[in-house]
Amino acid sequence: MPEQAIKDKTAIVGIGWTEFSRDSGVTPMTLAARASLAAIDDAGLRPRDVDGVVTWYHRRVDTVSAQELSNAMELDCRYEMFANEGGHWMCAGVMTAAAVVHAGICKNLLMYVARNGYSEGRKRRASERRLPTGTDQFSDPYGLQQAAAIFGLPVSTHMARYGTSTLDFAHLAVTQRKNASLNKKALMRQPITVEDHQSSRWISWPYRLLDCCQQNDGGVAIVITTAERARDLRHAPVYIMSGVGGDAPAELTWEGKGEQIAPALYEGAGISPKDVSLAELYDPFTGVCLLHMEDFGLAPKGEGGAWVREGRNSLDGDVPVNTHGGLHSEAHFIGLNHVIEAVQQLRPEGVVDDLCEGPHTYDRATCRQVRNPKIALLCGESGGSAMLLRSASL
Repeated sequence: MPEQAIKDKTAIVGIGWTEFSRDSGVTPMTLAARASLAAIDDAGLRPRDVDGVVTWYHRRVDTVSAQELSNAMELDCRYEMFANEGGHWMCAGVMTAAAVVHAGICKNLLMYVARNGYSEGRKRRASERRLPTGTDQFSDPYGLQQAAAIFGLPVSTHMARYGTSTLDFAHLAVTQRKNASLNKKALMRQPITVEDHQSSRWISWPYRLLDCCQQNDGGVAIVITTAERARDLRHAPVYIMSGVGGDAPAELTWEGKGEQIAPALYEGAGISPKDVSLAELYDPFTGVCLLHMEDFGLAPKGEGGAWVREGRNSLDGDVPVNTHGGLHSEAHFIGLNHVIEAVQQLRPEGVVDDLCEGPHTYDRATCRQVRNPKIALLCGESGGSAMLLRSASL
């Protein structure tokens, strides 16, 4: 297929976040507003310049709607979207926002995720007692009632087929925690060892506690505009090259969704996997992240475990993966924090970020900036959507 018509026509120009915690003490509205105002200011804009809002949630409404936030911030919106989607929609959501801007419906569009996923989530889960409905009625009685069990099935298949082991997951977890230790906003900054991972308690085969993502409170936001407008704003833009997908894959069988969309993704940007400088991949569990590495061509099929054990996903490896610590160690905002990390990595030095204390030294005791980053790969849960971002210097 030819390069996508939207290639390099839109850009991410603002990023913002609140403190990440397990008890924010404020409402999702407050979290959304704080993160959004930070992103708008980072772009060098004012709230009155924003005329579009997009956000999403997964199954249960645990956030504030686009319309509610728009009203609270007195935005003059031409477009609002509040989607009931999950982590698979991460990149599709950004591409939806970019398409709206590219079509001329909006000039500057705000996208955010804000939730009290830990403090309120614990109360909600404790009070929920429901009979399964829909397709859940065919899986819940057999124990598939939580994410670790659901996402354990395709990974267990991979283990049986290729010999991948929980020791491979341990090396991945250690690397991501090391990245998070350099991230001032990450929830989990204490380094771990392979032994720590292997001795952590089982959650659901094949996952131990240190394979699992975070639950947390907080908010994150980005601002998207056209490439033309982006040139006049505060920071060098990070361009959106291409994006594909948006379907919710069948997690029980995986179905190779990432493999299916990867060719169109790379062709749409006019590049190949070897051109990727870094990757921010959806990682609800370590094994899922490893499958993403293979599906999008970073590691050969069946060799992701060895690739990780050799450190080729580290900050100085072939393709650094989840340089902020990912959902595993930074925080869980249905993937939008992955986008923020990619933008920080791709911005030129001199822009305020939290990648290093002062100028980038590439000393891995203090700095997580990737060397010479040009193109970032991002993907949503199970490879349901993916996109490529590039630096303005490319």
